[in-house]
Amino acid sequence: MISLHRILKLRDLEIFQVVRNGTIISYVVIEDTRNPFTEEDKKLDPLCYMDEEDINAILNVFRISIINDEKLNDEDLDFITSFFSNFVNNTNLTNFIITDYIQEDLYDYEINIKFFNKILKNIGSNYIIEEFDKMNWIYLSQD
Repeated sequence: MISLHRILKLRDLEIFQVVRNGTIISYVVIEDTRNPFTEEDKKLDPLCYMDEEDINAILNVFRISIINDEKLNDEDLDFITSFFSNFVNNTNLTNFIITDYIQEDLYDYEINIKFFNKILKNIGSNYIIEEFDKMNWIYLSQD
């Protein structure tokens, strides 16, 4: 059985653990960039086949990053990709990019702000989580 655990929820960022039978199989980061596609994004498949006008009409891109310590098998990757692609409302102004990453030392760290920032750095995010006090941590971690 696969379950999700949202371990961090901030205004523009959420981090999930994807768990199967009590074992973490992946982390997933959803980041609201509040920006259009970058020039690098436009080179990705299938964006590279789209009209420039259609691409430029999209004003907000969500980045969904799937992170594991080793390459996920195709079945798990397809399942996670399919599942998380439903988290974003696609409109003519909003779209998303899903990328999978390997971070070999992913499970060697305690889950804290340093851990989250290491993941964000490794996936190329500009987002940095600032330290905050214990009361705010409890508030921010609630659904």
